[in-house]
Amino acid sequence: MLTLIPENIEELIAEYQRLWPLMPKIQGTIVKLADKQAIRACAKRLGIYTRKGTKLGMMFVNEYETELFQDYLIYMYRPRGFSLVRQMRNRRPYAEGSDEQRLLEGMHQARFSLFWVKELHSAGGMIVLDVITGEELFILDQSLPQQDVVGLLAAFRVFPYRDAWMHTGANMAFGIINNPEGLKPLGRRLNDKEEQKLNEENFARWRALLRDQG
Repeated sequence: MLTLIPENIEELIAEYQRLWPLMPKIQGTIVKLADKQAIRACAKRLGIYTRKGTKLGMMFVNEYETELFQDYLIYMYRPRGFSLVRQMRNRRPYAEGSDEQRLLEGMHQARFSLFWVKELHSAGGMIVLDVITGEELFILDQSLPQQDVVGLLAAFRVFPYRDAWMHTGANMAFGIINNPEGLKPLGRRLNDKEEQKLNEENFARWRALLRDQG
């Protein structure tokens, strides 16, 4: 029987646990590349740009929105076709073969999608269905496998790492779907503009869900 769980799962999980604390540090460094124009443009696209008299700013409902905005800024703001993560990669800030450099190479290949959690691996991962492409992926994760989230529908960004996938940390949960038959994948990868639109639509949907629950 075929399985998506890597044969070297214990080794991968141990490495993931060691590397995960580096992610916010790398992302924080990338965010520093963003100028005011980039921040303003992304805030407008996500509908969180505010104006009070002559003062301009952003309005966040909670800390998760801040993380989601940063995630969008890093990957979706692409002046002249170059995202901030790609700009950082081109600068080669980390030593060849270093943990940071290997993570950055993977982050450069990240994609945003909508996922349905099919199976949990208690040691530190989950099998998900990519609702857009129809692919099934094994994603390394520390928190979700410790919760009863089989059937969870969530939107987030993933990138390849060795024999598995990692996610960038910012996610939007939309509740449990016990029967996935209603999920009809497109069966293809999205282009850059389609991916950006999907990201924005899910952010707006997530914010509306929070308002309804609040």
